[in-house]
Amino acid sequence: MARQVNVTVRVLPGSPGRVVIEGNCEPTKVWSFRNDYAGVSELGGRVEALKVFAPTGAEIPVHKIAPGQFEAATAASKFRYEVNLASPARASDAARVSWLSEARGLLMLADLLPVSQSKVPSGGREGATVRFSLPEFCAVYSSEKENAQGEFEVADAERAVFVVGTHLRSSHTNVSGMTFGLVTDGEWAFADGEALKMSADVLKIDREVFGAMPSKQGTLVLLPFPQPAAVSTWSAETRGSTVMLLMGRLPSKTAALSQLSVPLTHELFHLWVPNGLALEGDYDWFYEGFTIYQAARTAVSLGLLTFQEFLNAIARAYDAYASGVDHDRWSLVEASQRRWTGGEFVVYQKSMLVAFLYDLKLRSLSRGKRSLADVYRELFRQHHSAEGVGAEAEPSSDGNHAAITALDRLSGTQSFAQAFIRRAVVIDLPSELPPFGLRVERLGLRTRVSVNESLTRQQRDLLRELGYNDVARSPRQGKHD
Repeated sequence: MARQVNVTVRVLPGSPGRVVIEGNCEPTKVWSFRNDYAGVSELGGRVEALKVFAPTGAEIPVHKIAPGQFEAATAASKFRYEVNLASPARASDAARVSWLSEARGLLMLADLLPVSQSKVPSGGREGATVRFSLPEFCAVYSSEKENAQGEFEVADAERAVFVVGTHLRSSHTNVSGMTFGLVTDGEWAFADGEALKMSADVLKIDREVFGAMPSKQGTLVLLPFPQPAAVSTWSAETRGSTVMLLMGRLPSKTAALSQLSVPLTHELFHLWVPNGLALEGDYDWFYEGFTIYQAARTAVSLGLLTFQEFLNAIARAYDAYASGVDHDRWSLVEASQRRWTGGEFVVYQKSMLVAFLYDLKLRSLSRGKRSLADVYRELFRQHHSAEGVGAEAEPSSDGNHAAITALDRLSGTQSFAQAFIRRAVVIDLPSELPPFGLRVERLGLRTRVSVNESLTRQQRDLLRELGYNDVARSPRQGKHD
């Protein structure tokens, strides 16, 4: 069952960074707007001049309780308010919350619409019908369905994203039955077609992992930052079937495509996990940390990373994890509940290392017949959302339980989750990796992971599955990449 709100979003010409939102919803006295999201605070303070009305059109008195919190004298269903969408202070936050500049903007219903005070039934969602009133020179794009009247019919307001701009351009491709679009503006060192092709290549690799596409359509929104930022930086977030990616503009085509590949391999995987799953709860260790590892595997498969560069990424994660405050204080499950308040190193770097160890152990125990990809495939089969491939799934399943069950289900791994995920374990790569033909050295302040000079047949076969090319090490074969 979905609740519904009907709104018009008016972008004010000549007033950059401000929108007026008006519409109607179920009657309520308390009007609440999201105040915090992903480490970004004071969002509620952006809401100004809230007015609510009776069915007769008479205005009902309303007073402010706290930032983003208002109370009306009596229940009202019609409303009007303004939102100040100045660019966030930190450039990285521009991929997480709504903003609007003179040239372009990202509008996310999750931080623009009032939060319903009624409990949504299990499996239900907050739906919306959204109309836009834009200056003549402005356009809007979205993955959401647009009807004949030009209204967007949103099934889940929490995941809906709209991009508006004065010079937006779009292009599309088809990947295994998914219509995938690129929406961008500005000048990049690479062509739009090159970004779209890279996206398609990544999606094809991910489909091989899961065995199906996550949805019928998806969109990559690629924009420059709305505020000054270093050219080498990027920030990204995936909501529903939309990937939002903000990047600096490197002048070199090769460097720019390399920069693009890093967030793409990670964020496109999120179309499946967690966005294609009917799971809830704080299981960030799995859908973030494990995804970092899987994204690196995808980059190796596509030739975007060499095998040694892949090992270098493991070493950097190990150094970052080891230098983090309280890195062994919490289990992965506990750290996920503290992701934005101290658990970030555990959720990302430590979880990536755990994913690497799990994949190595599983491949070794199964003699190459099983891998982490089998876990993802099983999890998607068991818990994919109805929006994904068209079948119903049980709502409100716990993400931690589902992910750990999938990890444990494969033969020989029953004790792994208990040791590495549920407990606050210390990761010791120098002792964990040698059985797999890898050595760990400390070079000054940095760790180096490399392949042993001498390998057993089983070790060689395992590393080859991960992308190791031992021919390149043979002096008789010359140099190979």
